[in-house]
Amino acid sequence: MNIRITGLFLVALIAAFASCKKSGDVPVAVTLADSLNIVNASTNTINYYLNGTRLNNNSNLYPGGSSGYYYVPTGTQTYQVKKAFDPATSVVQQLFSIPLDLEAHHYYSLFITDDTAAHAFYIKDALRPENRTDTCLVRFVNASPNSGSLDFAVGDTLKFSNKAFTDTSDFRPVGVSGLKAIALYQSGSAEPLVSGHYPLVAGRSYTFYAKGKKGGSGNTALNLGVTLNYN
Repeated sequence: MNIRITGLFLVALIAAFASCKKSGDVPVAVTLADSLNIVNASTNTINYYLNGTRLNNNSNLYPGGSSGYYYVPTGTQTYQVKKAFDPATSVVQQLFSIPLDLEAHHYYSLFITDDTAAHAFYIKDALRPENRTDTCLVRFVNASPNSGSLDFAVGDTLKFSNKAFTDTSDFRPVGVSGLKAIALYQSGSAEPLVSGHYPLVAGRSYTFYAKGKKGGSGNTALNLGVTLNYN
């Protein structure tokens, strides 16, 4: 099994060479790296940039899509989110910039939920393999800004309860026999807001997330998205 890395951001490592090494030379600083997955929980088709350099050069990131993990520099960096190029107006609209301060050698997911930095958030991904042949790992993230606290159920054996906006659960094991029923509830309610089925595969790690808005319609309606973290 492998962590899904679909793109690479090359981190420059500065090396100093000298013909003679003197006592007291200052060690060369090395830029450490993290891994960042961008999840598009908004209704916009977007592109994303690191300190002004576009990361997704090959394609736009569509609503409900995720980038896979990019290698990015550790420490505080500025990320920009822009709408895809509009051929009708020849304009690329910048939505927002957001600074992220990431610790070295960790995995993160950045959730884009609408047009604003105020509703964008990132979480640390505690990834681990699932070695059994009859289970996978599932977690739940509430990425719906106005939905209040939510419950999420997978089949009849796994339930995540009382998750407010930006809350995330741990990854938990669940069986993978056929299509698995999934359902989203207002916390404490037995009436599902969203329900359906999803084909889970043994050994993989999934993040299900609430997106859209309560009371919305069409592509802004409250719904569920899913991204694969480990396969």
